[in-house]
Amino acid sequence: MILSIALVLLTGCSPTPADIAKAIGSENPVMREDGAHIAQNYEDPLVWDALIKTLKDNSQKTKLNAIESLAYTQATLSGPALIDVLQTDPDPLVKRAAADALGRLCIKEAVPALTAYIGEFGPNDRAQLAGIWALGNIGAQGLDADSKKAVLDTLVARREATTDRYVLFNANTALRTLH
Repeated sequence: MILSIALVLLTGCSPTPADIAKAIGSENPVMREDGAHIAQNYEDPLVWDALIKTLKDNSQKTKLNAIESLAYTQATLSGPALIDVLQTDPDPLVKRAAADALGRLCIKEAVPALTAYIGEFGPNDRAQLAGIWALGNIGAQGLDADSKKAVLDTLVARREATTDRYVLFNANTALRTLH
């Protein structure tokens, strides 16, 4: 497989979505990592499906590459899987990447999971910034009244509790998106 990808790249042709999906599903962890990284060049449902399956991988790097590729290619269909990662993955870096991706994809269904995620942190913990930013980027347009209130309450509570200027700035910025 590596030889075939190298030959394809040297001749100027790119791998097909099926080749990338096969690499992502490989038993070889390096192939999964590389495939998940290269996948950001493929807006294809076959590749997205392989990336979503990879979100349960044991490798942090594979999961981080998959999350970045899903966000970069605007794979909004990955919303439920990314919400699951945010809620259940034990790795804080993977959870932070999932929060960022949900914000980049503007997945409104992620609002309850994002507000819960922010609640896991102390008021001055900068690790919560991906969640704060995601809520601000998603905004309140299109949210039901209960979800809007939850976002507003969460961000106001962070704003009032923090003494960290960077958390305060980001909470204020996110609040400005809520009309």
